[in-house]
Amino acid sequence: MLALAGSFALSPALPAQSANRSATLPNNGTAPALDPVAMQALRTMSDQLRGAQSFSFTVRIMREEPGTNGQMLNFYRTITVQVQRPNRMRLQTQSDTSDVNLWYDGQNVTIMPVSGRIYTTIPAGATVESALETLKNQLQVHMPLRPFLAADPYAFLSDGLASANSIGMANSGNEQLLHLAFTEPEADWQLWLSGPNEVLPCRMAVTYKNEPGQPREEIEFSNWRLNAEIPATAFVFSKPAGAVPAPLSAVRSGNLPQGGQAK
Repeated sequence: MLALAGSFALSPALPAQSANRSATLPNNGTAPALDPVAMQALRTMSDQLRGAQSFSFTVRIMREEPGTNGQMLNFYRTITVQVQRPNRMRLQTQSDTSDVNLWYDGQNVTIMPVSGRIYTTIPAGATVESALETLKNQLQVHMPLRPFLAADPYAFLSDGLASANSIGMANSGNEQLLHLAFTEPEADWQLWLSGPNEVLPCRMAVTYKNEPGQPREEIEFSNWRLNAEIPATAFVFSKPAGAVPAPLSAVRSGNLPQGGQAK
């Protein structure tokens, strides 16, 4: 493990890491709140994403939600992501409750269930960031992928941090990943990064401290392709025959408005 940590240090991507996990955690308050090793790793990952004019990846997300009796229940969704900077995005979501497609073409976001019967279009500004902000405000849901789609992931992820620590190297199948841990007022989160040449997110875990039951969210990243060749048509919504516009609430639930009429 120490040898692998050294290989990270020899690459331009990441500095040296210690495999001694206890040594990387705060010690009686004397260690810096923001470990420079963890922050540099976060910046390196951000620089790799910022340097890509286009990229695609897939995530598998587990999110806990409280049931009616207070028991925490697990819900899953898979999202395929395609981004063309600065103003194109495509999301394809498969979940326990519904499958939904999203297109952002530089002006509008269009959301349509895979049934192709209804859709909604929302003005969303001229950048991926403005589209994500619009979606956050309209949907009122957690958007754990938002930092990784931003123009500057480092600025997004480092804002408001109370602590940052490098935990060490972690085995994951045939890979060894750099394990980082962060805290902020509303959440504790961990990040596992690949390396040493391509430093990209492989796994993330978040605990929302201020929500009932302190729900957890776990994300597995796969199929990263930086500077992927994505056809322009991927970001353009083409209305299926018979599809009608509908309120966002109907599109989210997948239900056709009463009478099947546009609203």
